[in-house]
Amino acid sequence: MTLETLVERSLSVLGYPSVTHGLADWYLDSTNLEIAPSARIAMGCLLRGEIDLRSHTRVSRGCILAGDVAIGTRTNLEPNCDLIGAVTLGRYCAIARETTFQQTNHETTRPSQQIRFYDEVLDSDLPPTAKGPITVGNDVWIGTRATILSGVTIGDGAIVGAGAVVSSDVEPYAVVAGVPAERIKWRFPQAVREKLLDLEWWNWDEETMRDRRAFFERDLRTVDDAAEIAALLE
Repeated sequence: MTLETLVERSLSVLGYPSVTHGLADWYLDSTNLEIAPSARIAMGCLLRGEIDLRSHTRVSRGCILAGDVAIGTRTNLEPNCDLIGAVTLGRYCAIARETTFQQTNHETTRPSQQIRFYDEVLDSDLPPTAKGPITVGNDVWIGTRATILSGVTIGDGAIVGAGAVVSSDVEPYAVVAGVPAERIKWRFPQAVREKLLDLEWWNWDEETMRDRRAFFERDLRTVDDAAEIAALLE
């Protein structure tokens, strides 16, 4: 077992406590951790690459973050989620268990597709391919065992149904489901969607959010609700 493997396994067992972040940066050549003190990482996770976890993020047991991964304030990853490659999640997202973000793919134009074969047998290199980074907006809910593929952007406030395979962009406040995922409805009428996007409540400080608790506790069902949202923008 190499020293790098030993350090990775030890950090995984410990749940990456704050005092070990410098150790990871020192001993793991391929890893740089930028983790807020208030972020919570469960035991049994693996963090490898450029990892940026903002305040009060929660990464549950068995999650793998490998690549250039950034997770916004108070976003939750439930158990056994995989974020592979260049993946950015916004603020206040709810990511259900066993969700996969697969930004990198295998090269298929050579005689073999296996990266390990090129590395260990041929002492060569088979770089992964990708259509672009995966970008997820704010206040996005992604259901259990969904798969998000390379190059996809998911807009603010969207919902991805359980088991969906998302291979194309998702508009803000759309609800998508299926294989491949397609829009099945909108969360709100267009006027409400537009006002919410103007409002960008996820950028408020938490004191402002608490002061506007009544706004968060109401249902937004009709075009008339857009007027109340508009008042908050004044």
